Amino acid sequence: MAAYSYRPGPGAGPGPAAGAALPDQSFLWNVFQRVDKDRSGVISDSELQQALSNG
Repeated sequence: MAAYSYRPGPGAGPGPAAGAALPDQSFLWNVFQRVDKDRSGVISDSELQQALSNG
Protein backbone atom coordinates (compact mmCIF):
# COMPACT_ATOMS: atom_id res chain seq x y z
CA MET A 1 0.00 0.00 0.00
CA ALA A 2 1.38 3.37 -0.95
CA ALA A 3 0.79 6.50 1.06
CA TYR A 4 1.29 10.12 0.16
CA SER A 5 2.29 12.64 2.77
CA TYR A 6 3.27 16.27 2.83
CA ARG A 7 7.02 16.22 3.46
CA PRO A 8 8.80 18.98 1.57
CA GLY A 9 12.53 19.00 1.93
CA PRO A 10 15.74 20.09 0.30
CA GLY A 11 15.74 19.35 -3.39
CA ALA A 12 12.00 18.65 -3.31
CA GLY A 13 11.68 19.75 -6.89
CA PRO A 14 12.16 22.66 -9.21
CA GLY A 15 11.14 26.09 -8.03
CA PRO A 16 8.31 28.07 -9.56
CA ALA A 17 8.73 29.62 -12.96
CA ALA A 18 9.75 33.25 -12.99
CA GLY A 19 6.75 35.39 -12.13
CA ALA A 20 4.59 32.44 -11.09
CA ALA A 21 2.67 32.86 -7.85
CA LEU A 22 2.93 30.14 -5.21
CA PRO A 23 -0.31 28.76 -3.77
CA ASP A 24 -1.11 29.92 -0.26
CA GLN A 25 0.37 27.50 2.29
CA SER A 26 -2.78 27.55 4.43
CA PHE A 27 -4.92 26.73 1.38
CA LEU A 28 -2.73 23.71 0.55
CA TRP A 29 -2.81 22.50 4.16
CA ASN A 30 -6.60 22.84 4.17
CA VAL A 31 -6.89 20.72 1.01
CA PHE A 32 -4.51 18.11 2.44
CA GLN A 33 -6.55 17.84 5.64
CA ARG A 34 -9.81 17.43 3.70
CA VAL A 35 -8.33 14.56 1.68
CA ASP A 36 -6.67 12.88 4.72
CA LYS A 37 -9.99 11.57 6.09
CA ASP A 38 -8.49 9.42 8.88
CA ARG A 39 -6.17 12.24 10.04
CA SER A 40 -3.12 9.95 9.85
CA GLY A 41 -0.91 12.64 8.32
CA VAL A 42 -0.62 10.68 5.08
CA ILE A 43 -2.96 10.30 2.15
CA SER A 44 -3.64 6.64 1.44
CA ASP A 45 -4.37 5.18 -1.99
CA SER A 46 -8.07 4.99 -1.20
CA GLU A 47 -8.19 8.58 0.13
CA LEU A 48 -6.44 9.84 -3.01
CA GLN A 49 -8.74 7.83 -5.26
CA GLN A 50 -11.78 9.17 -3.42
CA ALA A 51 -10.53 12.76 -3.68
CA LEU A 52 -9.79 12.45 -7.39
CA SER A 53 -13.12 10.81 -8.19
CA ASN A 54 -15.02 13.58 -6.37
CA GLY A 55 -13.35 16.30 -8.42
